[in-house]
Amino acid sequence: MSMVLITGSYQVLHDRPDGDTVHFLPQDPGFWCDVPGRNRVDRDEHGGASLRLDAIDALETHYKGVGPDFAHQPLGLGAHAARNELLKWLGFTDIVQDDTEKVTASTPAAVPGYILTGGADVFHRCVALVGRGAPPSVGDPPKPARSGFRLDVTVDMLHDTVNHHLLSLGLVYPTFYQSLPDHLRADLTATAQQARTAQAPGSVWLNDVTTTGAKIENLDSITEDLVMLPKLFRRLVDYIRLFGPDLGCARAFLAGGADEFTLPEQPKPPTVGLQHVVEVTNGSTLRMTRPIEDLLFTEK
Repeated sequence: MSMVLITGSYQVLHDRPDGDTVHFLPQDPGFWCDVPGRNRVDRDEHGGASLRLDAIDALETHYKGVGPDFAHQPLGLGAHAARNELLKWLGFTDIVQDDTEKVTASTPAAVPGYILTGGADVFHRCVALVGRGAPPSVGDPPKPARSGFRLDVTVDMLHDTVNHHLLSLGLVYPTFYQSLPDHLRADLTATAQQARTAQAPGSVWLNDVTTTGAKIENLDSITEDLVMLPKLFRRLVDYIRLFGPDLGCARAFLAGGADEFTLPEQPKPPTVGLQHVVEVTNGSTLRMTRPIEDLLFTEK
């Protein structure tokens, strides 16, 4: 499957970037109309839009969900590390944020780059592979591709993106959707598995309890102490805020979330609900029974 190339710049002032979300302003916002799929990209008054980095999921720094307040995952155990590495890799040298994670000053104001996208998500964020500097070259003789060009993205192109970079450092989790081409997913799976084995300093894998088991006593357990898959964290934050920390009904709650995914041994029809890959013991300990890279999610 080809992806659409769009050139432009990354801008973070007055935004809340995290390890898998950043703001992008195309040189020509009209190219948002070329993004494939049924979900349109929501744009601001300047033509910019929020990007969700394809194939990865970073620890949450400001999840809203159910309730009046933002919730975050352990900030010192990877949440800020992924965000900081993303901004550094893009070319931002100095970022100032307030207590709500909003950027109040950035140096430089913008950095040039490009995205490769196959569509937008249900929140109307553009889902993209994120590159910096000049876009990939195509043709003979090779010339930088222009906005609107549809590229069959190679593994080499993938390795020039921050998506791959963050995954290779173990700063984010792999999270795959069906729109991602199979050969790119295979490479990212191997990259994530290598990072899990290496457990480099700062890696989420050093403290990950997603499959080993998270003993949850209260909301602070998952916001301050335990590192887990962000998708699972978001579901648990909502559950605990609504029903409290006893996990006796957690699997039933996950069934209502209607996450759709396939597994290698069951490519179709999709499995509905994370309860199929989650077990709860003693009413307080939860774990996923499959590594996240085994799940291929359906983008709704």
